[in-house]
Amino acid sequence: MASEIASPPSVSIILDNPSPELDFLDQIVQCTVYGPVEFVICDPGVMRFLNCNWRKINKPTDVLTFDLSSPGEDLPQGVVYIDGRLAPPLEEVLERLYHGWLHLKGFTHNTEEDTREMNRITVELVKKGMKAVKRI
Repeated sequence: MASEIASPPSVSIILDNPSPELDFLDQIVQCTVYGPVEFVICDPGVMRFLNCNWRKINKPTDVLTFDLSSPGEDLPQGVVYIDGRLAPPLEEVLERLYHGWLHLKGFTHNTEEDTREMNRITVELVKKGMKAVKRI
């Protein structure tokens, strides 16, 4: 069971020249997701390294999710790596961010039905995230 006090989600941006659009990403995440989740925006070389070492696929990918929760945890917990070459536009970064977060919540895209549901929720979250930008 998750503890009463959980760490809030956070964002780390590890890019040489991050887009100014990413300046609000941490605030957007605070308004739209929950759980001790770290989102790391990084370069394609990091994504390639992680993909090669963990999935044995020697090429970059747009998002990688590492679930760090224990059995019985109520909150999504883990690290989501996102390829920073997607930034901007912000909507694409948010799409990958929420896609990874949904994996931590147990969503998959193993079947067409699962994919449709995950895509539907992702679209809703991106809209919510873009509305949060306007309030910041």
